[in-house]
Amino acid sequence: MPGYDALVTREARPWQILSGFFVSGVLMGLPGALLPLWDFHIHPDFGTAGNLFLALGLGVLAGGITGRRLDAKFAPAQVLSGGCFLSAISMLALSLCGPPVSPWLQAVVVLLSGCAAGLVNTAILEGLTPWYEEDPAGTSLLGGTFFGAGSTAIAWLLWQVLDSASPARWLAVAAVIPAAAGVLYSRLTLQKTEPGTRSQLHAREELRSGLAIMFALLLFFQFGSEWAIAGWLPVLLIDRLGISPSSGVGMLTLYWFVLTMGRLIASRFLPHVSPSRLLALSAFCAFFGCLVLYFASNSFGVVFGLIVIGTGFSSIYPLSAERIGQRFSHYHPAYFNGIFSFALLGGMTAPWSLGHLAAGATLQILPLAVLLSSLTVFALILLIWLGSKVSGG
Repeated sequence: MPGYDALVTREARPWQILSGFFVSGVLMGLPGALLPLWDFHIHPDFGTAGNLFLALGLGVLAGGITGRRLDAKFAPAQVLSGGCFLSAISMLALSLCGPPVSPWLQAVVVLLSGCAAGLVNTAILEGLTPWYEEDPAGTSLLGGTFFGAGSTAIAWLLWQVLDSASPARWLAVAAVIPAAAGVLYSRLTLQKTEPGTRSQLHAREELRSGLAIMFALLLFFQFGSEWAIAGWLPVLLIDRLGISPSSGVGMLTLYWFVLTMGRLIASRFLPHVSPSRLLALSAFCAFFGCLVLYFASNSFGVVFGLIVIGTGFSSIYPLSAERIGQRFSHYHPAYFNGIFSFALLGGMTAPWSLGHLAAGATLQILPLAVLLSSLTVFALILLIWLGSKVSGG
């Protein structure tokens, strides 16, 4: 059957590979919306809830390591397809993990979803090699957009159904998305590009440099800032303002939407605005937005604060992607997967640690913690720019 063979062996286009980040975004964006679904706003065991984020981060690391080993034996499209199918299975399992299921079992299933996200991320970074080398900033930005769209979509879905009789069943229905992606990827071919020895040596040298370490730390703290809010925002607002769980998840949807759209808008300004001015504006927005969120006593104040925070955070990723593309000319998927997994672990470490801090205090520390983390990010960006000028990069 020539037609079937042609369909099976059709080579994937860049946007088709990057769209896999949508599945990863769904999985990574789930925990913040799951806390109200699993009644953590009624039984505020913040330490136990925080452990779910740590389980997700560890799962991403485990999935990344496993993905690299599978890449040595299988084609990237097979690994990506398998990661999508595992994503669907984990979402089905998550739909069955509501109360009175043990928190330990919930953590195990969340760990499984993290592994699925790690597999997907690894396969994407492996299959993107030729296009990333041509346009690192554009490729990173498009991937980040798909990722943010996935997180926005899953938050929106749970916002719409959280007040229904059986909201968990809609999570099971949503598992159709990664399952369909798995079928599509099984019919595509991702070219596996083996970089030469010289290129690998250059990549090792670049990614062991002080600037590479600062980039990894920058993404670690930036993802931590983003997910500190994304993880705890609904529970914080339910506790402080007494709003409904669905309204809290609705605020989370707004946050993800502003963050994703802000990145697209910021990318348009990059060629026309001084990076230092854009950074200064971002710093002010993040600082001011955190203060507004800290003192907000009604929904209007929260909405305004989230829009300002999301606007401030949104430009960091395009700025980082552009600088990474300029500074690190030799791409190697294994090394970049390590940096990306490290950054995602930072994203999960922040809500985990905040959960244990809130267990002995209150979730009101969230905006202040995010403010401190954001200031660290801006300081690292300044150091990276200074280091690039000193080294001539």
